[in-house]
Amino acid sequence: MDKQVLFWTAFAAIGQAVGALATAAAVIVTLWQIRYANAKKVKLNFSDKNVVFSENGNLEVHFVNLSVSNIGNRNVVVESWGIKVSREQVLLFIPDIKNPIYKAIQKPLPYILEPEQSIDLVFDLKLFIGNLRNEVEKGVLKKSDKIIFYIADSTGKKYYLKSKKKIQQYITDDAYGKKAKNCGSKK
Repeated sequence: MDKQVLFWTAFAAIGQAVGALATAAAVIVTLWQIRYANAKKVKLNFSDKNVVFSENGNLEVHFVNLSVSNIGNRNVVVESWGIKVSREQVLLFIPDIKNPIYKAIQKPLPYILEPEQSIDLVFDLKLFIGNLRNEVEKGVLKKSDKIIFYIADSTGKKYYLKSKKKIQQYITDDAYGKKAKNCGSKK
């Protein structure tokens, strides 16, 4: 009889230990889920083939576009955007809000991006390509590099997107995907 009591006592102790571990694991998972659910989440998409035409057809503007979507459940305040050049250096894009076309399509920064909202950050295509060319000529960027775009929020956190194309492709392609003239590339 003593062996049966000892067996069931040991069995109960093992069950209690397993139950305590399962409870601790459940608490850890719950705390992680709460923290994860409240994290800021941003989705970035980049396009360099954007054109705006005026209604009467006398104006055509080519621009690059970084679309920022808030896919989290907290507001994100977009403070700035640009290209990450190195650990220490970034190229900050400041849109020309005096231009009526850019003023119409670009909201001024900082911008409060609520959950399930998006904003389009735009920059003149010629200036974008010109800046890339300058940085390549200075040796800061390489033609074989891919561009790393970023946005910075009000807390200083940066969200990144690596381009699908290499810098050389941006420099040699115009807004319609044809080879650009006078782009400075050797063929």
